[in-house]
Order: sequence, then structure tokens, then C-alpha cells
Amino acid sequence: MSPGRGAARGPDPGTPPLDGDRVRAARLAAHRLRSPDLPDVATAVGHLVAVQGQEFHPALWGLTRRLDPAVRPGAAGAVAACDRGEVLRTHVLRPTWHLVRPDDARWLLELSAPRVHGTNGTMYRQVGTADHARQRDLVVEAVQDRPCTRRELAALLAQRDLALDGMALGYVLMAAELDRQVISGPVRGKQQTYAAFDDRVPAGYGPLGATFDRDAALVELVRRYLASRACATVKDVAQWSGLTLTDVRRALDLLGEEVVAAPGGGALDGLVLWRLADDAAGERVLDPERYLAVRGPDGHPGGPVVDLLQSYDELFMSYGESRGVVVAPGVDLGDRLGSFIHGLAVDGVVVGRWRWVVGARDVAVETQWRRDPSPAERAAFAAQAHEVATHWGLPLRDVTS
Repeated sequence: MSPGRGAARGPDPGTPPLDGDRVRAARLAAHRLRSPDLPDVATAVGHLVAVQGQEFHPALWGLTRRLDPAVRPGAAGAVAACDRGEVLRTHVLRPTWHLVRPDDARWLLELSAPRVHGTNGTMYRQVGTADHARQRDLVVEAVQDRPCTRRELAALLAQRDLALDGMALGYVLMAAELDRQVISGPVRGKQQTYAAFDDRVPAGYGPLGATFDRDAALVELVRRYLASRACATVKDVAQWSGLTLTDVRRALDLLGEEVVAAPGGGALDGLVLWRLADDAAGERVLDPERYLAVRGPDGHPGGPVVDLLQSYDELFMSYGESRGVVVAPGVDLGDRLGSFIHGLAVDGVVVGRWRWVVGARDVAVETQWRRDPSPAERAAFAAQAHEVATHWGLPLRDVTS
């Protein structure tokens, strides 16, 4: 594949600017948070390429919001997809957990592991990872027989007088993940397990074929990022992927006429936003109202849309430079108000926080609005709270809105 003129060209003269409403509408649609139609959790993960997943159950909740409501599996069904190996959890792209499909795990790790190892370098030195080769060998050997929990692996090392726990064990396990030796196994009780990488990941490099090609991997990653996340800047893509700006620009060049650029407008003034040059993406940009509000039988907006988004939803984490289009003024996505860590959005803009409290017999959904909600917004929130209860298969105990 030879480079095109993509990143070097920039927006064509006279290209209309994209303001926050248009960009937000395009993103909500591309993320499948409007008109959700995906058939299962694995397809949703594949659509998004990789999904930040250190908060395991909230990440699964976020994925089910992208599915056709008629086939949403609930919490237990989503976990079962992970147990079956249809979705895997590992450290990739950045030094944090992500959910990926098995056929994407190997090439994504091949592409991103060197940079993640580099980012981890200081912590490797602090915890002495280079001196823990024997522990790592034992961990990798142990999971060849059966998946093991972190607690079981720590106990095994202690039995061999090679005790390792806390951050040191965590970084040994992460290094083994990045080197494609271990990956997530089935959940055991409430504990995640580690399994042998080759037992859970097919041979080859998925969409790239039998061999790894770095340019092809860059193109695959950026193409699928734009298909599932719509308009974004070069810095947005780099922040999400862990790639360098040079790598992102090279991918855009290689994509050539498959991508188009537009200047930002309003709060996005001065930015250049990229998207795929397909009709669906163009429609999302040109018809923002269609994707920002529910429409009634007459085709006019029928009321506010409330989204209960998990704290690391890809609608937030996929962007850095232009994330503000989904955040109301005065709302900080980085603040942590106790256990109210998730984002409550109205028509795609975060205006508060929420949490679930899952008990043995029921579930409560509580909020911290940053402004007074309208009666229609309260009603839309209550409907989403019932969705949370349905997800957990429990009665709704309380709705605090």
C-alpha cells in the first residue's frame, strides 16, 4: 500500500467546519449509542477494536448499550461471553486493561506492546521486574495446565519461596501479557483468571492474515477507530491508541482517499477532524438532530435521551483533545465523587454522575446531577435505571434522581 495525500493534505478548501453538535451526533451514532443494532457482546468489542476494561462489569454494561435491545444478554450473559473466550481481557494499547476479540489480540499486542513496555520502564525498574524472571517462568508454566487466579499464582510463588505480590506481581503479569504468554481466562466466582495465551488466541494475525505487517496494522487500527468513533483529531487517535503522532499521520496517509478532513468550528475552532469518506459517516455529520434526540411518530424530537455511561466508556476514553464536546461546562470527567464515578449524559452531554449499588436481592441506581433536571429528564433517567435492573436481573430498589 503506497501513501496517499491524507494527513499531508488536510481539509480541502471550502470544507464546512464541524461544530460540537455535529461531532457529538456523529460520535453517538458511530459508537452505536443511537439506534443500537449490534447482535452480541463480541461484535460490539470488535466494532470498537478495543474497549477500556479495568472496571470489568461496568465495561460489559457499556457494551450491552450498543446491542439491539432485543438481544441484550444481561450481566450474566455478558460475563459468559468472556468465559467462553469470545471476549478477552488484557493489557494492550496503553498500560491498562482492555477488552478485545481473540482474532484481534495478537496483532494489537504486536503493534502496541513495545510502546507499553517502554511506558512501563520506570515501574519495571522500581519493582525489580528484571529480577523476577524465575517468578514469571513459574506463572507462565502454571497457566499451561489450567487458568489460575492472581491469588492462586501468588500462593504458588510463596510455596516456592519466591513470594511476590502487590505491584510487583501485577507488573510481572502485565509483562507476560504484553509478550503474549498469558491472557484472561474464565471468571472463577468473582475472580478473574489468567490462561495460556495460545489456548485462547487463534494463530495468525486476524484481519492482517498469517504474518504481521506494521503498516497494515496501523491502517487496520485507524480505519476501524474512525469507523466506530467518527470525527477525531490526530491527537485524539494517538491518545487512545498509544501510538505516536507520526504513526497516526502515516496511517492517514496510507488510507489516502478513504479519509477526509474538516476544520473544527465553534469550541473546536483550530482543530482538524478526520473521518472516513463513506456515505454513512457523512450523513451523521450533516444530520446531527437525527442522532441527538429521540424522535416521535411525526419525525420531530420526542424528548431528551439519558445515557448512563460507565466511567471509562469509549465515548470518553476515545478522545483527548476534543473530548469536551460530550462534557457540559463545569463538569470534570476526572473528578471522583466518592463512588459516583459513572457519567450521566443528557442528549450526549455529561451533566452529572451516577452509580449502581448491587445487592443480593435488588439494585439501587443513584445520581448526582450538576444542574436541576427537567421532569422529562427525570423520567428518561428513571427508564434507564430500570434498564440497569434488567441488566442485573434484579428488582429496582431505589431510584434517586
